[in-house]
Amino acid sequence: MITRAVNPLKVLEKQKSVLLLGPRGTGKTVLLRQLIESKSNSDLSILSIDLLQGGDFQRYLANPSQLTKEVEDKALRLEEGKSVLVLIDEVQKVPALLDEAHHLIEKYHGRIVFLFSGSSARKLKRGGANLLAGRAISSHLFPLNQLETNLSLSRALQFGTMPGVYLSNTGLEVETLESYVSTYLQEEIQQESLVRGIERFSRFLEFAAQSNGQPVNFAKLGKQLGIAGKTAAGYFSILCDTLIANEISGWSTSVRRQLLQAPKFYFFDCGVLNALNGYLRIDLREGGYVYGNLFETFVINQLLGANHYYSLGFRFYYWRDKDGREIDLLLARNAFEPVAAIEIKSSTAPTVDDCPGFLPFKEEYAHVPRLCACNTPRSYTDDEIRFIPWKELVTDLKKIVQ
Repeated sequence: MITRAVNPLKVLEKQKSVLLLGPRGTGKTVLLRQLIESKSNSDLSILSIDLLQGGDFQRYLANPSQLTKEVEDKALRLEEGKSVLVLIDEVQKVPALLDEAHHLIEKYHGRIVFLFSGSSARKLKRGGANLLAGRAISSHLFPLNQLETNLSLSRALQFGTMPGVYLSNTGLEVETLESYVSTYLQEEIQQESLVRGIERFSRFLEFAAQSNGQPVNFAKLGKQLGIAGKTAAGYFSILCDTLIANEISGWSTSVRRQLLQAPKFYFFDCGVLNALNGYLRIDLREGGYVYGNLFETFVINQLLGANHYYSLGFRFYYWRDKDGREIDLLLARNAFEPVAAIEIKSSTAPTVDDCPGFLPFKEEYAHVPRLCACNTPRSYTDDEIRFIPWKELVTDLKKIVQ
């Protein structure tokens, strides 16, 4: 069994509640079940609610205050010194339950704690949920990370690292990922009425996958799809709010210029990206564009996970000069000063010439460390650029980047 990097127990034991967000398929429900098993003989009285179950969903949707009645009944019958732990899976399906939880947390001061899981921050915001006003610690569960297990790069690039797919030995990875995409469209988008026309959004999703990791011009994309640029931008917001994609903004010390730069979007998982692009049934060729784009996507997602799990607080940007020379990633703690510049190359022995963006970047930020995450078996340095195995960069991020 793989031990996940997220451990809600550390927070719950301090009598604080937890809101655990992550895309579907990242293992949130399994994590909740493991927690129940580990605490079955403790001083915690556990109430578990799964809103993917039709009965629970309909019950609380019709009457959210029912939660307060049930939890208080459990709390009032507890022995002195014991607490109630309420687990609510997929809480975004009934956002009003967060308001009920807020009331209970305030009233019982640590005797009642909650662990919520959710796969859509958008539904929580749209439902007017108060997100507990700081009374719960927000955490994020990513697909499997190198911090948690030694990942096979070839398998990760082909099928992604969602636990149920990556660890599967059924031979049904392709079918599972294709089903994941259709389920996302049906349950996260259509059933929640996030868009008016599911067919148009489905077509947008294919365009978004093709532009993965590229600067996106909303007006141009909208014209291709026959929609307004504002609508295209709204669709990308849906991808980010439903945790399917991550936005990387362009770097500039001018906030105004930063807002004007075209953002990049990376899908959260290579397997899902391949399903959208129709690449699940093809052999990935090392050195090709598709392989390079997948490797870049994979490494960025691994670094996003490490940044969160290590609580480093880095913001992620990309850098581009007026001549179009780019650096894949800048890490920064504020909007004014980067702390590291990272190029991502899938080859085993990249050179300085493979990283042309570093030359103009050095003229402006000579003191900022320049790194190249790649497939080299061992680190080496050339012209002050450190070429480093991607696994080492992920696992040692907090040491390498200060």
